[in-house]
Amino acid sequence: MKGARTVANRLALATGTAIRRVSGLANWAGARFSRDLGLGWERLGHSADPEADAVAERPQRKLAWTSRLLLVAAVAVPLLLLTIAAWQNFRLVQLEAEQRVTIETGQLHEHALSAIETYTLILAWIDDRIRGLDWDRIEHDGELHRFLSNLETLPQIGAVLVVDPQGQLRASGSPYPAAAADLSNRDAFVAQRDRDARIFVGREHVDQLTRLSDFDISRRRSTPDERFDGVIIISANPGYFANFFSTISRDENFSALLLRNDGSVLVRFPPLRSPRVFSPEAPVMRAIAAEPDRGLFWGRGGIDGIKRLFGYQRIGEYPLYVAFGIPMQGVLAQWRGNLVDYLLFAIPASLGLFCMTLFAVRQLQQQRVATWRWRATARRLNREMHRRTRAEAELHQAQKMEALGQLTGGVAHDFNNLLTVLQGCLEMLSCRQIEPALQARVEMALATVERGERLTSQLLAFARRQPLAVARLDLNDTLRQMAELMARTVGSKVRVETDFAPDLWPVDADATQLELAVINLAINS
Repeated sequence: MKGARTVANRLALATGTAIRRVSGLANWAGARFSRDLGLGWERLGHSADPEADAVAERPQRKLAWTSRLLLVAAVAVPLLLLTIAAWQNFRLVQLEAEQRVTIETGQLHEHALSAIETYTLILAWIDDRIRGLDWDRIEHDGELHRFLSNLETLPQIGAVLVVDPQGQLRASGSPYPAAAADLSNRDAFVAQRDRDARIFVGREHVDQLTRLSDFDISRRRSTPDERFDGVIIISANPGYFANFFSTISRDENFSALLLRNDGSVLVRFPPLRSPRVFSPEAPVMRAIAAEPDRGLFWGRGGIDGIKRLFGYQRIGEYPLYVAFGIPMQGVLAQWRGNLVDYLLFAIPASLGLFCMTLFAVRQLQQQRVATWRWRATARRLNREMHRRTRAEAELHQAQKMEALGQLTGGVAHDFNNLLTVLQGCLEMLSCRQIEPALQARVEMALATVERGERLTSQLLAFARRQPLAVARLDLNDTLRQMAELMARTVGSKVRVETDFAPDLWPVDADATQLELAVINLAINS
């Protein structure tokens, strides 16, 4: 329904506005607590650990957004629940209003149906009373006059009229005899003259005899051979219906109608100043066209412009409807009252939830930042421990190497003294005239002594007592000179073969170190 959609749109607009305001409040609160938390870090002295502060500042920004989202949710979720509850309550109030309108429309229907059936019985009673009488007898029958006068004392009847086939009034409740009047132009007469309309309900009009507003209910009088022989008319009293309509509801600005199926209003409360006919495009006529028997609809009154919830129902098989409507403002007033009760509960609850969330977020921020700072400090201490362990290991290794160097230096010095004596003896032997084979062996021994001297030099260099002698060397020459020594070193079971590259580049190296490396390779191969 349009009324429900209007309320839904208003609720959606109000909810969106409230959520935007809550988001702004949460952003302000999040920024405020982030600033307070930052000041707390400064008071804790975060400058003593820049690395831990750098690690903690990254989650601080993440926590700021998380806290804002939590604060928004703390208010937006209750607000959303309040909106849903308000919408459901509006639907409940609307359903209650629809039930009330349906019940009161049913009461109007029962009253109107009883009245119309009473009119139908009275018309049949009059028709039976004058059956077989000619029009002169009808006009001058005093007993018939008293009978009609007694009928006019009923509250729902304004006048009782008996009209001949020419439309002339021949009998009524008062005066007696009936005053001359031409009623041939009344719709109640015209409808019955052209055909048997059975029970016909005419439009509201001002009676030319009583000068009062009423509407006609007529019945055709026929001859035994079914020819038209006049009309019996009851002028219904609209005040009878209006008095009942006025007591049907306690709602302010309610509206009650009795109307024909062509839109002609017969009775309305509050009353009309002039007769009213609804157009086919009027809300009530569109609703009747869609559901001819009964229904509900929201519509704005074409008379006073007030939007109402209407119910309507057809009166039996007659071309008549009753309609009842209560103003939308009354429905909304009841809903607003319920909404105020909801707000009186929801606002303190939402504020309490917001404050608790605020406190929890702040505690969570402090705990998480403290945890991150502790983890950063633990990682830093772990790295310091590893560095200290490595430094201690390097110191221990350096101490061992220093002791080994001292030992090696002493051994090399003593060994060098022995080589010096041995070299002196060999040089003295080589100066003598000896056999060539023995001379070759002496020279080889001298070469070995020289290598021993170079070895002691390397040991002294290792002991940091003699620097290395780096020079540019020809690898091919160096290896040729070592060929015989390598052959004797590896033994007679191993054959040493050399294959020198002709375009080998020279290298910068210590000759003794290079020879020792080659000998070690040969021995360990």
